[in-house]
Amino acid sequence: MSPRDPGPDPATRPERATGSDAATGPEPATGPAQVTDPDSGPEPAAGRNPAGGSAPAAGSEPARPAAGVTLAGWVRPVARAVPSAARRLDHWARRSARDTRGRVVLAAVLVLVLAVPTGLGLGLAAVLDGAGSGASATKVATIGVMAPLSGGSADAGVSVRDAVTLAVEEANRQGAVPGWKLEVAAHDDLARPDGGAAGADLFADDSRVIGVVGPLSSSVAMVSLDRLSSVGIPVISPSNAEPTLTAPESASNTRPYPTYFRLSGTDELLAQVTADYAVNTLGRSRISVVDGGPDYGTITLAERFARHARAAGATVPTVHRVDGASTAGEQVRETAKAIQDEAPDLVYLATGAGFAGELRGALADEGVAVQVMGADGLLDRDYVERSDSAADGDVVADLSVPLSRLPAAGAFVAAYSERFGGPTVGADGLLPDGTSIEPEPEPAPTASGAPGHATATSASVDPSHTSGSASAADEAGASGSGASEAGTASPSERELEVRRARDAALADLREAAIPPVAAYAYDAARALIRAAAAVLPGRTEVDMATRQALVRAVGAGDFAGVTGQVAFDTKGDVIDPRVVLYSVLGGNFVPLQVDSP
Repeated sequence: MSPRDPGPDPATRPERATGSDAATGPEPATGPAQVTDPDSGPEPAAGRNPAGGSAPAAGSEPARPAAGVTLAGWVRPVARAVPSAARRLDHWARRSARDTRGRVVLAAVLVLVLAVPTGLGLGLAAVLDGAGSGASATKVATIGVMAPLSGGSADAGVSVRDAVTLAVEEANRQGAVPGWKLEVAAHDDLARPDGGAAGADLFADDSRVIGVVGPLSSSVAMVSLDRLSSVGIPVISPSNAEPTLTAPESASNTRPYPTYFRLSGTDELLAQVTADYAVNTLGRSRISVVDGGPDYGTITLAERFARHARAAGATVPTVHRVDGASTAGEQVRETAKAIQDEAPDLVYLATGAGFAGELRGALADEGVAVQVMGADGLLDRDYVERSDSAADGDVVADLSVPLSRLPAAGAFVAAYSERFGGPTVGADGLLPDGTSIEPEPEPAPTASGAPGHATATSASVDPSHTSGSASAADEAGASGSGASEAGTASPSERELEVRRARDAALADLREAAIPPVAAYAYDAARALIRAAAAVLPGRTEVDMATRQALVRAVGAGDFAGVTGQVAFDTKGDVIDPRVVLYSVLGGNFVPLQVDSP
């Protein structure tokens, strides 16, 4: 199921999870996960000595001793008095040691003498520590993560948590926010509105929170953004698609949540691009539309598609409403029969992968040979497994660009795989799927010098030359020139070729293992960190004024991210959203094209 609007999982409950452990599943926790400390701290305040004392004012003269008071004036009397005092102390100690009472008094005096300098030292250390702590202590700020960490959408949610953790760890190592340490606190919203409400309360009540990455589901966002916005917390979602989150249908110029931003395009854009592709590229003119929700009380994705398809000139007989999260056989059969009666040349499905797969199989069973186009809910192995080979040739659209189509994703993929684990080459040199990469051997030259299979004549050897001097080819091979008699690469060159091919194959496997939404979450975290670097230094707490400044900094930010240019318009929408079209080929989703508005 798509991470954009994952389905609910009633078997779990909202809990807080840490964001620093990727080796296990999302464990609930009661507090935030601390990442690494930055090395830097704030500079000493102007006019203060770093040791805690006051610095002399500029241009002032140092204080001079009073007239007639010299070092020798008080040292000499003290020096004369010390021997006399020492003799008297020795006499008293010897006399006191003769009886029990004297020995007790002597012991008490000894303890006092030893305690006074120790106490003075400890007190001085405490004073100095207290004086310095306010100036040099590193302060802590939290970036929250709201995502499904359990249930059917946990893969996407955990990847989001891990990507944010990666960005925070990198920032702490680099000292990106001087004087501040960043930490991650992750909340399992269960992809449900009640989980989102609990997460919003958790973060709103945390005075250290400087921003939230998430939620992934628009239904969760709709119940959590009011609370987060009321306390000024900037929120950046990597995947929300409901258009009304940034522009209500009734008042498109009003921004409902002033602290909210998103890196995903909207359902309106998705419907527009897919309808245009269906009518003007595929040439479809009669389209059956199946609407499985979710219904946010506004226009659904399927209804938006139907509207754009009709505007492009296609006929849409009706929009069939179904429970898109169900796989009930009766509902599937009824829908398949209704589509068969409409005799379409394309079926558009905005449902879950399970229902879509069952319907695809039912249409094939009924002998309905028609292409299917689907929303991102179909971008799931469950769809192709349920529909078997019937899904080949279908088209699925999504708002997240796969890592294989992101030119800047290489470093992110490598860092993410190293930190949280990923496909690796085994000790036997095999890839994780058990395959071995072997390049094709170069063809041997023919007698004419052109590549091809060697003839009997070109391969024959004159016996009279076998005991004589070596040929030019033999001498070249013996001298390590890299060419053999057959013209193939030397072992060292072949080994390098194998290694390059294996590295490329491994990179592809690592890209495929990371959900695309993780890259968007990484960029969302970086946007918050960049804002924090501009706002937090010099501040002592995360108050409302600080959060308002962070919101302004996020809105004004503009940088090249993994997913493209990260910048937002005045409504909080990313300025360059994308739509990706996939084709199902051999049970795999193969990207066809990436469109921008």
